Amino acid sequence: MSTKSKRNILIPLDLIEAIRKQECVLFVASGLSSMITRTNGKNIPGWKNFLLELLAWCQDNRAVFNSDPNEIGDMISKGNFLMAAQELQEIINPGEFTSFLNSIFRDRNVKPTQTHISLAKIPFRAVLTTNYDALLEGAYAIANGGIIPNTYTQLDTNTAINLLRKKDYFIFKMHGDIDSHKTVVLGSLGYNELLHNNPGYLGFLETLFTTQTVLFLGFGGSDPDLDFVLDRLSTIYSKTLNRHFILLPEKKFNFTEKRRLLLDRRLEVIEYNSENNHAEVDLFVQRLSRIVEKLQYRKSRKKSKYNIMLVSLYKDIEIIHKIEPVLKESNNYNFVSWQSMDSIFNIDEEFIDSDADNDDDYLEELRKLKNDNDIDVLLLLLTKQSLSFKDFESDIDFLLLKEIEINIPVIIVTVGEVSLPLKLKNKHHIKVSKDLDSNDMDTIIEGIRNVL
Repeated sequence: MSTKSKRNILIPLDLIEAIRKQECVLFVASGLSSMITRTNGKNIPGWKNFLLELLAWCQDNRAVFNSDPNEIGDMISKGNFLMAAQELQEIINPGEFTSFLNSIFRDRNVKPTQTHISLAKIPFRAVLTTNYDALLEGAYAIANGGIIPNTYTQLDTNTAINLLRKKDYFIFKMHGDIDSHKTVVLGSLGYNELLHNNPGYLGFLETLFTTQTVLFLGFGGSDPDLDFVLDRLSTIYSKTLNRHFILLPEKKFNFTEKRRLLLDRRLEVIEYNSENNHAEVDLFVQRLSRIVEKLQYRKSRKKSKYNIMLVSLYKDIEIIHKIEPVLKESNNYNFVSWQSMDSIFNIDEEFIDSDADNDDDYLEELRKLKNDNDIDVLLLLLTKQSLSFKDFESDIDFLLLKEIEINIPVIIVTVGEVSLPLKLKNKHHIKVSKDLDSNDMDTIIEGIRNVL
């Protein structure tokens, strides 16, 4: 067992639940495609590099500039993207702009990545994107037997609203589609037109953000698309009860900024480590896809008997010996075994007392245990002695953070007068007396039945 491992990105339970109910919309920005390398050796550009390439294109094609091209380059370096984009859009003719877009997004190497395909397998309600390319459509076709999804732009907001109400899946391109160049929005004037002078567009966004949970992917750094959406969220915050989620590099926002985003715009930040060319974004998507797949499998599965494991943080042998035969005698459940946390994870005292980040070692042991025994439910036994156990907090945190990934529901069984910690109060809870009489046993069986 290793003494060092990397902590996984924590995926909020509310996000998983929204996806499971098909009440989650994916919002994709340019960062998701930035890992794709074109034939010229350059990656698909984000905002900054897109504008720098467009500036170079204008210069190479002898566009007539209204000002010094170096000043436009300076605007881009300062992060004044929309202003620079507007200046460039005004000096390049539509034909050249079309050629420029094609040179990037129709490059023969620009194909959906495995991350795009993994996202297409997750049952999102719909997908929003500020990207012009067709990568999302291509990924959906690959993942769904060649079926091409319905795709709309800001010119089709009435149709999109109707599809949202009917619960039909679709892709909505907020700033246009490369296959319809007249729809492409680039500069500040185009953004302002959408935000202030297109009531259908605003109505569509308002309907979406007030009825769905939104997951934002591919945003980061200085991003006009993110600012655009945050401005929109601030105007509809009072009308929405949903929380939305955004995956961002660590330290993009400090604690106070994240707190204000949650309070003012109901936007919760999920942070990832941006090292290794943002590889953790791919890991996040793959992990989310696996979790949803497991939940769908569990929902569709029919079993005549369910396997139960009893877990004790403190070795309450006398109590366990009372519960064990009742579970074994049940017609609906198989009692697999009881385990203390130490015996499950096979961790010695020296390792427990070390500073090692051992969550992944825990996870691997529990995954192996589940696969070996096909466990359906963990009964977590808590007594007054449990609360005083030296590793109580860390063990509870582990179970709560990992139960979704392993896909084993955890039921809390408290024996006697036990004051549950706040973090456990919203879990499935069965309360029994110290006597553990027949009524208590019936309560345990009924509690398991309600969960399964």
